[in-house]
Amino acid sequence: MQNEEQRLREILKKFNGLDKIKAYDLTHKIETLLFYASNPIDADSAAQLLVPNTTVDYDIDPFHFTILPNGNFCEFEGSNNWLHLYKENKRILPNWAIFDTYYFKTKYAPLELIKLTKKNLLENIHGTDKEPEILMFLKKNSVTKKDIVTDKLLLLDV
Repeated sequence: MQNEEQRLREILKKFNGLDKIKAYDLTHKIETLLFYASNPIDADSAAQLLVPNTTVDYDIDPFHFTILPNGNFCEFEGSNNWLHLYKENKRILPNWAIFDTYYFKTKYAPLELIKLTKKNLLENIHGTDKEPEILMFLKKNSVTKKDIVTDKLLLLDV
């Protein structure tokens, strides 16, 4: 128990001066990283997980939970084999579609939560096998366009 307490103290020293929200975000990324790391943990092989590997087929973020730097939570909206979509849960604004803000994670950058915009999506998938499909989709649709019947983002069907 003493050894565990000492390790926690060492880790907490690394968080010294960091905002709590950034610390939560960092611990979530560490938790996701540890999910994919081998056991026992090897720092060098775990660091390799930070480099996007497009050949591995696994769930992007198995925890489906994240906190934004502004303190708001994100709800998991849906996923496909290369993309996870999240919707920001705003505390103050009404729950109207015009106020919706979406974020995404891809298998090309599984630790990054990125605001869903056309520019960000294209930057994230640049040079991948999904780029032509996404370009065709974006020529016809808005990045946040939803199916009228199911209320599901059409991007998940690409």
